[in-house]
Amino acid sequence: MTRKPAPAALPAPSSASVTAASRIRSLSGLAALLFPPALLVAKLLMLSTDRGGRCFVNDVSCAPFPVGAFGALLAALVVSFVVALAAPVRAGRVALAAQLTLEALAVLLVLAFP
Repeated sequence: MTRKPAPAALPAPSSASVTAASRIRSLSGLAALLFPPALLVAKLLMLSTDRGGRCFVNDVSCAPFPVGAFGALLAALVVSFVVALAAPVRAGRVALAAQLTLEALAVLLVLAFP
């Protein structure tokens, strides 16, 4: 009678990688939670300028807001948020950095157009 060898057990994740993954998830969630208020504050700051106020009231010589570019930024931001939540630690760090960068670009885009 021949015995089959037992399958190799997967190594248990270390506590350092678990805490790093938890930290990445919480930072990503916090950044996603603070993103809409940041957009609102950026829009209010833009409208409080002279040019922004004139564009809002008179609608004269105002460049149209690039909705396509903003939509593409938001789509990429959602993808990076999901990857930061679901990926392992190494990919989660990259996804978190991408998420924060895309959020900053979206806020700057809102600041650039009244």
